[in-house]
Amino acid sequence: MGNTIDFGVDLGTTNSLIAKWTKGSVEVFKNPLGFKDTLPSIVGFRKDRILVGDQAKAFAEKDPKNVFSRFKRKMGTTECFKAKALEQSQTPVDLSALVLKELKSFVYTGEQVDAAVVTIPAAFDTVQSNATKEAGHKAGLKQVVLLQEPIAASLAYANKQKDRDLRNSQWLVYDLGGGTFDVALVRIADGELKVLDHEGDNYLGGSDFDAKIVKSVVVPRMQQTGHFEELETELTSASGTYNALWYRLLHLAEEARILLSSKTSAEIEFEVEDDAGVEHDIAVALTRSELEALITPEIDRTAEMIRTILTRKSLRSDDIQFVLMVGGVTFTPFVRKRIGELLGVAVNCEVDPVTAVVVGAAQFAATREKRLESETAPAPGPTAIKIRVSYSRTSQDEEELFAAKIAGDTSGLVYRITRDDGGFDTGLRPLSARITEDLPLQKDAYNSFSLQVLDAKGNALPTNVKPIRIAHGKYSVAGQPVPHDICLVLDDLSQDATKLMPLFQKNAVLPATTTQTVTANRTVVKGSAEQQIKIILVEGPRDAIPEANLTIGHLSISGLQIARDVPKGSDIQLTIAMSESRDLTVSAYVEATGQEFMEVFVPEQREVNIDTLGDQIRLLCEKLEAEIAQATQTESFEVAQELSKLRGAAEALDHEAAILSADDVTDDRYKLEDKKCRLAQDIASATKGKKLDQLRREYAESKQLCNDAIKENGNDQERHRHNQVVGQEEIFLSSQSTTKLREQIDTLDKIRWGVIRRTPRFLMEWFDYLMTQQHRCNDQVLAKSLIDAGKAAVASKNTERLCEVNLGLHNLLPQEEQRQAGRRFTGIC
Repeated sequence: MGNTIDFGVDLGTTNSLIAKWTKGSVEVFKNPLGFKDTLPSIVGFRKDRILVGDQAKAFAEKDPKNVFSRFKRKMGTTECFKAKALEQSQTPVDLSALVLKELKSFVYTGEQVDAAVVTIPAAFDTVQSNATKEAGHKAGLKQVVLLQEPIAASLAYANKQKDRDLRNSQWLVYDLGGGTFDVALVRIADGELKVLDHEGDNYLGGSDFDAKIVKSVVVPRMQQTGHFEELETELTSASGTYNALWYRLLHLAEEARILLSSKTSAEIEFEVEDDAGVEHDIAVALTRSELEALITPEIDRTAEMIRTILTRKSLRSDDIQFVLMVGGVTFTPFVRKRIGELLGVAVNCEVDPVTAVVVGAAQFAATREKRLESETAPAPGPTAIKIRVSYSRTSQDEEELFAAKIAGDTSGLVYRITRDDGGFDTGLRPLSARITEDLPLQKDAYNSFSLQVLDAKGNALPTNVKPIRIAHGKYSVAGQPVPHDICLVLDDLSQDATKLMPLFQKNAVLPATTTQTVTANRTVVKGSAEQQIKIILVEGPRDAIPEANLTIGHLSISGLQIARDVPKGSDIQLTIAMSESRDLTVSAYVEATGQEFMEVFVPEQREVNIDTLGDQIRLLCEKLEAEIAQATQTESFEVAQELSKLRGAAEALDHEAAILSADDVTDDRYKLEDKKCRLAQDIASATKGKKLDQLRREYAESKQLCNDAIKENGNDQERHRHNQVVGQEEIFLSSQSTTKLREQIDTLDKIRWGVIRRTPRFLMEWFDYLMTQQHRCNDQVLAKSLIDAGKAAVASKNTERLCEVNLGLHNLLPQEEQRQAGRRFTGIC
């Protein structure tokens, strides 16, 4: 049995596929029903059995309430699907696991599929990615490696090319599938394929076009034909009169849309009984030109995403070789034509849009070592030698250099390297501290070699060297990028607000690790179950306001876990690691207790309550109006004009939220939340100039105050740190990043207060202020004791003890009073 995963899975919104790398090529396993490549991603439930794929699709005609599809778009959410036949609910993870199990049954060779590379949209967030892995484990996969779909498609394309030199070339992958859209800028350099940038939308695909056909074409025709009240709501509400019909209409719309890729017209025919009990046979004609008019805004929006990437990377259309079309929806002639016209870039349709992703996944799987979670590492052998090898895993040359460094006693030992197909054998050669071999490669194939070490009697000795695999004429992946910034949300007491601390930057290559130091924002008492150190993690632009981003989880350490009290302001060192498959692990070292906590990250599923969302949108509308009024008052007319342009979008969101039913079965609540986040980001962007000006003035003030404090009482180290910041001010003052400016201001303030808090005068003033707040302290007995200790410290001029007393008194104040003290004595809290 090989030591690589080899199996690839395209877990799609509308269709899924499974393939395997074997003997130098990829085999896409056929669906036994119809002997086609795809399995419809549909699951149905009857009292006696579960139906998956084509059988479920057929059963939907009889019982649409017990058949579920498009659940990929709800991965990572709290939403469930109520299966009446089972009298229980199924999560998107449960349904996806059933699809994966069915795909495994396509493998006719009898092999056990216990590991696989499963593809995800590049725009999938961390929560959705983790949910996909969970589905794989529920389907019996002991190892799940995630691969972004644009990378998989690019691998399939690049490894297919025999006569074209792709070295140092770059192109765009345009992936428009049944439920999601991704566009990625891809470059090949030094034999490796790398994604340079990405944009996408998890709620843009063929499913949205189908819903638009139903709402914009079918619903008006139904209303003209019969008597229907609140028809759209009755269709999309789980308790609606016509909800069962909604699923059937989506299916019919999908069939019509697909037919229009080859025909100029199609019909949607169905029967329905209206509110008055009258039966109607309805036939809705849909022409290709009508469909094109319907989807033009969405296709144009995908082109805008491409322009965003080109602008961000300072590229012109001439710098792009082609746009590689992937995903079933790109069969639509209009999509290909429109994108080519809008961008002025050649459209490339040289790969099968349906199978490209799964083929690339299998090729990637052939390069990934199989590490089953249930397997234990083999016991170390009797030999004391250790071998460290070095070789390139991809090559365009006929031979590849293999080198190894051996530690330990090699006396009397020999080695032998053979190619698994029998085409190469070094013979027995003496083993020394260093060995090198030129390994001949089969053209356009994955070459596998084995290294053996034998003793003087010819007995093979165990080694730590795994099989040597080198792909000739193939391209490898230079890591997968983070699709969005990952940040911590921290309290900014000086501004009485929150701010983002970036952890991983968008497009950073995974795996990645970072270490950050944060401070406890409140005192946590040992043994308290209610009190905890809690820090939110979000995914989205680092320059946006925190509430504009998606919460993916939180870090949590409770009072029950700590060995002693953790005072407010205590340093906590966080080590955050993200794997290539987007697994997020966080460990924390709490200096106040000397404890290290492992796995403190708690992921959160996405939950969108329609009423709460409506309230958030209304607050955002009020904020927009307040910003417009302030900009007008300060005569910032350009800002006011820019903000005024957002009024239409804000009003539209408010209207959409108002008409959305609480039991809506569509994805509209998630789309609406995404739109809300984009609007919040647009408002922040429009007012960015005002914030930048304010921060630049704040920086100048902080610099002067810091300089004055250092001149009076600073040391050489503080002077050096101050000069380091000032030496880089030309760069960050000219940047458009509010985050960078805030970081430098915070650094200067920290230096200044480090100087000031050593001075007796400051400690005395702070103590005097805190004594006036004694009546507000939560523990009057402890407060009195601390004040007595403070008076004694003043009398003995013990500044170190006085500082401890001040911190103790400060932490006894209620939260709001602590903030007021913080504003009065900035930097101490």
